[in-house]
Amino acid sequence: MSEHEYSFQIISYGRNEDCRILEACFKSWFKDPKTLNFVDPRMPFPFQFKKWISLSYDSPDVTTMVIKEKDWIIGYLSMRLNASTGDCHLFHLFIDPDHRRKGLAEKLIQRLENHGKNFGVKSFSLFVMPKNRPAKKLYEKLNYIEAGQAERDSFKYVKIIAS
Repeated sequence: MSEHEYSFQIISYGRNEDCRILEACFKSWFKDPKTLNFVDPRMPFPFQFKKWISLSYDSPDVTTMVIKEKDWIIGYLSMRLNASTGDCHLFHLFIDPDHRRKGLAEKLIQRLENHGKNFGVKSFSLFVMPKNRPAKKLYEKLNYIEAGQAERDSFKYVKIIAS
């Protein structure tokens, strides 16, 4: 992957233009209920942008980064920072299916981790659906380790932390 082919950008749910573009991407990405379930099992199908925002993005502690190719969003990842503890939780990683297996998820995670470290983040964690083997393999490659089970909104997850 050549770095100059892709750009990384922090986006905001407070900007109407960002929301308009994100909504179009998500409606395209989340046409399949299984895909939506892997990203966030709390989301009802069909995808509803306002519900998406209400579940995770009504907090000023959330930062979202996208990866673009030719000004089109092809990947997405968010983090929630707990400034008092220096902990950061990553969530909603998604790479457009046409752009997978190019190392883009790894690059996006590393960029957002570096962004967090600039704000004093000391540790990173995330939840993965137990059946999401490709995600587990990716995080293992990035030196994340399983740290037990977690339950949220009656859904079971595997908790993974950076080692």
